[in-house]
Amino acid sequence: MATKSEPLWALVVVCAIWAVVSWPAAVLGQDGAGEATPQGAAPEHGPVTAPATVASEYTIQPGDTLQVTVLGMPDCSGSFLVRPEGTILVQNEMLGSVAVAGSTVADAGKLLTSRIGEYVKDPTVILSIARFRVTVVGLVREPGQYEVASGARLSEVVEKAGGATDESRDLNRVYVTKASGSELQFDLRAFKQQGDQSQNPLLEPGDRVSVGKPVTGRSEEFRVTGAVTKPGAYPLGGGVTRISDAVSSAGRWTADANPRAARLIRKDGTTVVVDITQLDSHSGSEQDLELRDGDELLVPRNTAMVNVLGGVRKPGQYYVAPGTSLLEVITTAGGLEEGAILSQCAVIRGQPQAKRIPVDLERLMKQGDMSQNPQVQDRDVVFVPVRAPARAGTRGTFDAIADNIWRYLWVFGVF
Repeated sequence: MATKSEPLWALVVVCAIWAVVSWPAAVLGQDGAGEATPQGAAPEHGPVTAPATVASEYTIQPGDTLQVTVLGMPDCSGSFLVRPEGTILVQNEMLGSVAVAGSTVADAGKLLTSRIGEYVKDPTVILSIARFRVTVVGLVREPGQYEVASGARLSEVVEKAGGATDESRDLNRVYVTKASGSELQFDLRAFKQQGDQSQNPLLEPGDRVSVGKPVTGRSEEFRVTGAVTKPGAYPLGGGVTRISDAVSSAGRWTADANPRAARLIRKDGTTVVVDITQLDSHSGSEQDLELRDGDELLVPRNTAMVNVLGGVRKPGQYYVAPGTSLLEVITTAGGLEEGAILSQCAVIRGQPQAKRIPVDLERLMKQGDMSQNPQVQDRDVVFVPVRAPARAGTRGTFDAIADNIWRYLWVFGVF
């Protein structure tokens, strides 16, 4: 028989159940869909960009190393060096070359998310700066630009610059100018003698260090980047006033450089193409322009990126000198595979407009027709069809390549 207290007990039980169910959501918070989301958790989809130590004003520079993680896509993840032309090369047929220099870390994360999102639904991209360059000037033995890893501290980059010229006098006045323009002063002597970690801060991308004197009122300087022996920042003046002086300061260009296509980039964005090979033999050349504060001399690398597909022994992506012939590229890719269809080869060129250049290697080899041995250009796709016997219920190699070639062409801007 039911008693009068049963409705009261039922109400207590219902309230208890409600409290147990609702308490976790109240503590953790709910998103717009009503699902519990722990405080500080990453969003389910979209870009998760720079850690808190990266200033929002900082823009990615050539020479930076980006750490990219795309959840569930290891072929799009890894460490990527920002090349002199401002791009990273993702070894994935969907992405290829992505321009990131000049973008904030947040904007670069959005760009990668958008590119990957064309092929994968709601990708999650985690982007941070793994390595970057810090300029060190002032009273140090070897002023210049130095690469540091994320997590490096002020004392480390000062040591890379050879240390202070007079540690007893200069280390108590070390100035760090942030990407935002603000300037902070630190006492590295207190860190060394007393272990005061507050005087040895973590470095951030965009930092500029000056030992012994503030950056305010700094001397004028220029930068030399790209394929040179000693890239970095150099003071302007004291006999260093022209492009030829900048080349000498940087130890001249390296073996893989393209010195005929060097670019002088002014602070206002104006760019002048300079053939720096002419500066040695033509004293007083019109190309030996006078340097200005904030100039950058960029010496590009003498490489073209070519993708070789189909009937070669080592298909893949190769870097070759511009002007390399088709046969040289095929040789680099290991030579022709048995079953290659020589008369139906092609070079697909996506820039400036998509076009297919038919190539008959059979005519080249049997008749010596050099018109069938064109020079490759950057971002060309070399396609050598091959027909292999298909097993029962399967399709031949030629058919498989034909089915998927559009994906490679997209990488090179054909579609």
